[in-house]
Amino acid sequence: MKKLLALVVVMLIAFVPLSFAACPNPDSYDDNYAKGAGAKLVRGLSNAALGWVEILRQPVINENKWEGVSKGFVYAVGRTGSGVLEAATFFVPQADIPLPTPACPLEF
Repeated sequence: MKKLLALVVVMLIAFVPLSFAACPNPDSYDDNYAKGAGAKLVRGLSNAALGWVEILRQPVINENKWEGVSKGFVYAVGRTGSGVLEAATFFVPQADIPLPTPACPLEF
């Protein structure tokens, strides 16, 4: 159990800083297909992988902590689902997938 916890902490320390650079602005699509598809894939993967952050983020944002926890679970499912859809449809950059606000889960 200690090894698993240590692995999770090391993975968080290693990958969370990368997610700040990995959340392109959804309005940053241009006429270049490769940039639009790449941005959508990266944002989708980061939302799918970091959707659980909403469980920790929402209690900080809301005044009522219990409401924040319950919203966090719902938002985590929504963010993960939209990330999976974006990653699955990255080859069509113009496909409109409902995005959670903010586009990156680590923005406050």
